[in-house]
Amino acid sequence: MTGRSELRVNRTTADESTPSQLRHTVEAFLNAIDIEPALRDDIIIAVGEAIANAVEHAYERQEPGRVELHVTTDEDNTLLVDVYDRGAFIDRELREGRGLGLRIVRAIARAVSIDTEGGTRIRMVFDAGTPSAHDGSVAP
Repeated sequence: MTGRSELRVNRTTADESTPSQLRHTVEAFLNAIDIEPALRDDIIIAVGEAIANAVEHAYERQEPGRVELHVTTDEDNTLLVDVYDRGAFIDRELREGRGLGLRIVRAIARAVSIDTEGGTRIRMVFDAGTPSAHDGSVAP
């Protein structure tokens, strides 16, 4: 990964394919900027959990909203991922085997912040690593 790159996408939460489509979009972006496969897979898992939370918890089921995804990179090999919604967290009945999404996100990302002003924004920070060996770069 070299230089700056950016991805912005927004989708409706009414479409049940939204989480899958956004995960595939993130995967294509990470491939395009040459993120190493194991790290790429971890990032996709974390981002997928954040997206699933927004789709499942931000809006009443009968009133869907939008989920926004913003991914940026910088010269310091840092990847910032923001998942936004404009809803309010809806407290749902706990189900066995559920409620692990944010724990997974925190275990994978270098840093996680959650802002609930005017909706919810989950920001995940990842170390994007050094460029892959096949691009001719030499890691420091």
